[in-house]
Amino acid sequence: NMTHNEAASLIETMLNSMKQNPAQFNFNVSVTTVGAMGIGGSGGHGIVGIANGPGVGVYASASSPTRAQIEIAQQSANSELNTQFQVIQSVLENIVSELRSQAISAEKKETFLAQLKKTWLPNVLVTLISSIITNALGA
Repeated sequence: NMTHNEAASLIETMLNSMKQNPAQFNFNVSVTTVGAMGIGGSGGHGIVGIANGPGVGVYASASSPTRAQIEIAQQSANSELNTQFQVIQSVLENIVSELRSQAISAEKKETFLAQLKKTWLPNVLVTLISSIITNALGA
């Protein structure tokens, strides 16, 4: 089992990463079909022409007849992201504090997790935080 301090350090590392780059959690995904589309006769494949310019972020093209361009671009943090981000930072800082003072309990852990689940924080991180705290509690 990890110590309370080791657990606190791991969660602090996550918190610092979030503070340094909050936009890492805000993605904009768009699927666009560009160009002329010609549909063939009954049972035909049709013709789909796409102008593929240099896209921002990541893009993937499916093969004809339905070539679609998928772009994923990281957007700057918007106001909703920022509002909840304050909550997330606060909860994580509380968890770190409770771990460092060894005052955290299973009940407190559940309260913290419930607060995090109400935010946009990805479930994979909530699960990881839960696992770290559980490990420190020795459960």
